[in-house]
Amino acid sequence: MKLARRLRDYGLYLRGSTRLNPQELEDYEFAAERPAIVLVGNIGSSYWPVFSESAEYLDGAAHPLDRWSRWIAETLAAEFSLVPVYPFEGPPYYPFQQWAQRAETLEQSPIGVMMHPEYGLWHSYRFALLGAEFETESEQTPTTAASPCVDCADKPCLRRCPVNAFDGAGYDVERCASYLQQTPLAECHALGCLARYVCPVAPELRYIPAQGRFHLQAFLDARR
Repeated sequence: MKLARRLRDYGLYLRGSTRLNPQELEDYEFAAERPAIVLVGNIGSSYWPVFSESAEYLDGAAHPLDRWSRWIAETLAAEFSLVPVYPFEGPPYYPFQQWAQRAETLEQSPIGVMMHPEYGLWHSYRFALLGAEFETESEQTPTTAASPCVDCADKPCLRRCPVNAFDGAGYDVERCASYLQQTPLAECHALGCLARYVCPVAPELRYIPAQGRFHLQAFLDARR
């Protein structure tokens, strides 16, 4: 598929396809004759080598990853006559997690990040393209694999946070942010979220430290 090959140039992947229902088409004012949408994102640190050398990353301006994602989405949308849609743009904010759960096999992990049976917690969605479809039905159908969290008895993700920001039912954002702001030498600053880092699923896909630090700093910047 040509779109998939073009995305690989940026370290991105087609992450599943779904069809928007009539209510979604009406709510978001999408064209009813183009209800198919594909999600685009990363697997592990797949995009990091390209993004970290991009003008958006290097220019020092705010929101470099969002700006880089938008540039790619607009470039490919024009090339393939599609409509780009972003998880970071709104209101209205688009229901990317709902779309993702319809397009792939995902379950919410104990720390809130969506668990993929193959990629673990090491994936995300950067944008979607409206009007595109996968080439075969099998590519559109999520697998039925159970979430690895079901058989994870130890659940180290709930025990590793230094301030116990996760309790399995919610995430204490303020406690997490306060600790990070007051403890600049915390290990979290070197690796990213430690609760996420200790997940035993797909450890080979853990974000490299530079990417972990980038996401953590973006989290802190958003709190200011």
